[in-house]
Amino acid sequence: MAARSFTPSEAADLSSELVTSDTVLADALSGAGDVALDTEFMRTDTFFPIPALYQIATTTDLALIDATAELSFDPLMDALSDADRTVVMHACSEDIEVLKTHLGIFPRSLVDTQLAHAFVKAEFSKSYAALVEDYLGVALEKDETRSDWLKRPLTTKQLAYARDDVLHLLPLWAAIRAELERLGRFEWFEAEMDRIGPNTALPEDYFRTMKGAWRLVPEALRTLKHLATWRELEARRRDVPRARTIRDEHLLTIATWQSISERDLAEVLPRGAVRRYGAALIETFDEAQADAEIPAAPEQPIKSREAAIVKELRGIASVVAEREGMAPELLARKRDVEAVFRSYRDQGTFPDWFGNWRHELIGEPFFTVLEGSK
Repeated sequence: MAARSFTPSEAADLSSELVTSDTVLADALSGAGDVALDTEFMRTDTFFPIPALYQIATTTDLALIDATAELSFDPLMDALSDADRTVVMHACSEDIEVLKTHLGIFPRSLVDTQLAHAFVKAEFSKSYAALVEDYLGVALEKDETRSDWLKRPLTTKQLAYARDDVLHLLPLWAAIRAELERLGRFEWFEAEMDRIGPNTALPEDYFRTMKGAWRLVPEALRTLKHLATWRELEARRRDVPRARTIRDEHLLTIATWQSISERDLAEVLPRGAVRRYGAALIETFDEAQADAEIPAAPEQPIKSREAAIVKELRGIASVVAEREGMAPELLARKRDVEAVFRSYRDQGTFPDWFGNWRHELIGEPFFTVLEGSK
């Protein structure tokens, strides 16, 4: 069945009450075909997002699922894990994290309409509401963005907002897909979607992301790895933001010490942090000193001469993106171009994710610049 938008009255009839049973959820997902999905969640004083609502739409049904209800969520997980059912989302990175932490899954066949549109026009982060208006001529209200989605019952306005977020996703994707195919870029988009996946960062690797970690001597870096791993596990255990335990800058300072005591900690940490975490920090510090393994150093920032090369590459990529009428971020994003530079500098090749479509557009000029910079 072709994708379509439900009328507001149809949508309200289908989802006037929150789904709180697996049986009703199974009925809503019983058909075949694509599934539109959005989530509402809260994340202010927690490490993990707290799911409040899953909104789904198929070609025949629309449902608002109460994520706080006592459900198994098996029908939803089965649908999202079905490789034959494309899951259509918009700006999906945070929604993916909700799915991972709450349901432990990643959709098998995923589409992000925001990313898809970037291959069609030079607009990388265009909102769902703007795309719905551009492609479908429908104006959406967006006045419930900062609602308390965990409070029950949800208001009429909240329900309408939640419905709107999936009401038009399937026809929107159909319209964008038609443009991708007309331009011969559907395979480009598919290759870029393959880069999206669940965050699988390990607690023991967090230290590599800390600003200035690369400056530390090997022994201090080893201590930082132990301290950051402890803090990551503690923040997850207590489900609080990292900064609500020990801040990055404090861990970096402690990592440079030769010895540690509560008196030392009291000079750099708030009193409450010393009281709550002092013993654990001292124990972790001592464990680090007894560890014979020195971790590999994090990547150093690009040097000034290298930065000039990266700038030249980004300029080339931006010109090509403008010529092609696509979002420059797809080709010229700083972190991506720096990754290309590092890969070619260190290994003499482009990274795997660079792919065929990027080779087609910018591979030759990038190769020329990178070879000339040796």
